Amino acid sequence: MALKDAKDLYKAGEKRWGTDEKTFIRIFSERSRAQLAAISAAYHDMYGSSLKKAVKHETSGKFEHGLLTILKCAENPAQYFAKVLRKAMKGLGTDDTTLIRIIVTRTEIDMQYIKAEYLRKYKKTLNDAVHSETSGHCRTFLLALLGPNC
Repeated sequence: MALKDAKDLYKAGEKRWGTDEKTFIRIFSERSRAQLAAISAAYHDMYGSSLKKAVKHETSGKFEHGLLTILKCAENPAQYFAKVLRKAMKGLGTDDTTLIRIIVTRTEIDMQYIKAEYLRKYKKTLNDAVHSETSGHCRTFLLALLGPNC
């Protein structure tokens, strides 16, 4: 099925003049994370180019952003969420909504992998980053959800 979907995406995009967005929508919305990762690998093996590059070339705007987000999350969710958390805490001010949403929704799913990826990529624990970027009850709540520092 991954091979067929990879072929369908190629036919809907790079192989033709214009883009058949309906095919991209169907495949990206109906396939699981594991299936999308397999499709991405099959696409690369079959055409020597990444599906990510095809999406960038064939789409634009918020549609492109949505497809790329799904693809990044499918290929490596821990890396994707670590990057989003870093962006939420980087620079002046903190995007509390994003920070809270990701920590609350990922805590029981894959937070241990996100924490490990955050440490590997940014050389600082996620707990330490959250501690330095938040305060009060919000800090206490988020650190409780994150669990022990690793």
